[in-house]
Amino acid sequence: MVTLHPSLRPRASRPRSVFALLRDRRAVAAVEFALLLPLMITMFVGGNEISQALAIFRKVGHTSSTLGDLVAQEADGLVTSELTDMLAASSSVMTPYSATSAQIVVSSVKYTTSGGFKVCWSRSQNATAWTAGSAPPVTIPTGIVTDGQEVIVTNVSYTYTSVFSTVMTDILGSSSITLSDTSYFRPRVVTAVTYNGADCT
Repeated sequence: MVTLHPSLRPRASRPRSVFALLRDRRAVAAVEFALLLPLMITMFVGGNEISQALAIFRKVGHTSSTLGDLVAQEADGLVTSELTDMLAASSSVMTPYSATSAQIVVSSVKYTTSGGFKVCWSRSQNATAWTAGSAPPVTIPTGIVTDGQEVIVTNVSYTYTSVFSTVMTDILGSSSITLSDTSYFRPRVVTAVTYNGADCT
């Protein structure tokens, strides 16, 4: 009868001790990868969404400032067709993102020491215009205007819905976030910019 040296025995027939199992490093990389995969996916999705949100937020800010600057340069008063063109021009700043998702409101607001801020006129796109004669629904920083002066206020909001809606809902509790920016401009040429002849009295 021929007896094989232990080193020549088939691997399956050789006895394995607990210490041998502990020293066995085969498939460790696969196990580590499986453990890290969820974290890697979360970081990838989160990084992508943050970069997208930051890019859109910059576009929202540029849209708000562009519209406010255009309106503030008006010298002869605005009519509906002119303000419509200004809204369309500022909306194009959102490219390549959809302008239909941007809610834009432009208003002229007057400040008096006795009554505070009051909306003179307001126009909107994909949103509801502010009510004339009421207080604006945003907080205007103090010091921008003094008693009797007016300021052009533009507010742009954009609802960004993630392409990874399920993952983002698990992380943030919602598949969408609202990005908004408000700009303030003093009229450049005149003391007050009128719209269709409307102004604060």
